[in-house]
Amino acid sequence: MKYLLSLFILIALASCGEEVVHQKTVSDGFTTSALQSFSVSTCAQRTFARPPVDILYVVDNTGSTIADSFQNLKSELQNTINTISSDFDYHIYFVPLNASQGESATTYPLLANNPDSLPNLSQVNLVQPSNLEFFSQASGNNVEHGMTRAYNIIQLNRDNGIFREDAHTIVVMISNGDDTESNRNVGGNVIPDQTVLSQQIEEFKSLTKKYADANSLSNPLNAQMVRFFSLTAKSTCNGWKVGNNYQQLSRELYDYQALTDNNIGKDTVDLCSQNYSTLFSPINNSIQAVIIGHKYDHWKISSASESQIQANDIEVTKLKLDGSRVSVPEGSVNGFEYLGYQTNIDTRYEPTSGEPVSGLVVKLNGSARVEYPDCIIAKTRTPTEYFGYITVPREPDLETTEIEINGKLVPPSAQNGWTYVGFRDTINIKVPGPDNVSVSPPVNKSGYTFQLNGNAIYTNGDTINVFYKPKAQ
Repeated sequence: MKYLLSLFILIALASCGEEVVHQKTVSDGFTTSALQSFSVSTCAQRTFARPPVDILYVVDNTGSTIADSFQNLKSELQNTINTISSDFDYHIYFVPLNASQGESATTYPLLANNPDSLPNLSQVNLVQPSNLEFFSQASGNNVEHGMTRAYNIIQLNRDNGIFREDAHTIVVMISNGDDTESNRNVGGNVIPDQTVLSQQIEEFKSLTKKYADANSLSNPLNAQMVRFFSLTAKSTCNGWKVGNNYQQLSRELYDYQALTDNNIGKDTVDLCSQNYSTLFSPINNSIQAVIIGHKYDHWKISSASESQIQANDIEVTKLKLDGSRVSVPEGSVNGFEYLGYQTNIDTRYEPTSGEPVSGLVVKLNGSARVEYPDCIIAKTRTPTEYFGYITVPREPDLETTEIEINGKLVPPSAQNGWTYVGFRDTINIKVPGPDNVSVSPPVNKSGYTFQLNGNAIYTNGDTINVFYKPKAQ
């Protein structure tokens, strides 16, 4: 029993002695900031361009239009202009069916919601809708070469920019009669001359891109589509003639282009109905805004400064519309080149140069270039830092000092351990390390300083602990 009591006393004394030793030991510890990764996803842009639409109104001014029944259509027909979509870049040109004496491009009015689309305003008679005079006065004769008239007007007004290549070209023929050039008299009966009519229809087909692609033409119009709306009588109302020839041109041109937006009338409108409010509905529905995808050979990957990222650890990934990802390597042929911080550098090269940015930028080469609707995911991270010094607030007793990095004891050594360098008012604890990284921006500390040598230096995310007794004063 006495033996056990003595043992307890010895253990208690030993514990008390250990406590006394460690009571004066100080532990200073910290963990360096970990590396942080940043991911930025941005996408190529696009522009909605208003499609060019060129419209020719050919208004009957033959003798039959003197009648009040035709003159009363003026206001309602003028209202059709207001139904043309404002999403179009339109030219609307108004000419009489029979030419005026000495006419030129400036003789007749032109509406354009984008005057900049005309190369020379002095070559046209650009007017405001409020100043439009829709109809010419009747000429008093009954000759009607409407198809030839419309075709020639288009061809004669290309150089002045009224009728443009690659546009949507539309003719609105307003007549209470029929084309007389494509008729012939057989035994006192007037019937269509199919030979002449076929030639006239062929001329209008030749204005289309479809026709130009299949035939060798000089200076083709290359119209995206050509429409011939015939506002003519479909019965003998008001003493008007049925416009069979005009209507045949409308239907055949419609079928030739395999259009589907107006299958009931096929671009024929009954003048007798006096209901023209939906005249341009097929056009408005069938012509869509043109999407112009932008193309890029530069890309902003971050708004940070150059010192805030690790330049040799940038990841660039192209994200496709189908969700697939393509890694973009670093390289000057089909990869990216890091340019550092750039100010107001253009990133887009098509349809025009533009979309300048300021920030950290990469140059995209070859197949690494980006175009709408692709996106780019750019990953960067904070730079790797190395630290070669530790400071403590009190002067240490070096005989009691122990330094641990990530729980591993670092020996005192000038080779791969620590040495004490004394008090420093200010010291940048960063060192170049094995990768020779920048020591800027500095991390300045003050205090009693240990220098770490060789492979004893520490880096981001490491935990450092210093155990020591303060030196007796």
